[in-house]
Amino acid sequence: MPYNFTLPFRLTTGSGGYFEVTNDVLSATASNIRSVLVTNWGERPMHYRFGCNLREFLFEPRTDVLRRRLADRVIQQMAEWMPFITISELNVLFTEDDASVRENQVGIRLVFRFSEDPRLAGQVQLTI
Repeated sequence: MPYNFTLPFRLTTGSGGYFEVTNDVLSATASNIRSVLVTNWGERPMHYRFGCNLREFLFEPRTDVLRRRLADRVIQQMAEWMPFITISELNVLFTEDDASVRENQVGIRLVFRFSEDPRLAGQVQLTI
């Protein structure tokens, strides 16, 4: 049973429709977390404050203060929009932390568990 679309959208050749979908709760939750992370405020009709609004930090100097502000924003928005998960690990990565993160990007690695069933765990890693 499909749960939701994968992000970014990808075409599929199966009989389930035109776009690829997730087929389990972990994949669906990881896709929803990515959606919250990459969405800026004002992009969702009727939900102005949905998302992490990381665009706000675009021209900030890369310091530990920025790292803490980004982590605080992610934790705050996950608590608001996805209260059924618990963040067990959150890393904000710059180029000096991880060579795969380019100079003009920020990497986010988030490990989560479901509050109701801590055995179900997953992770999301992306660069913005």
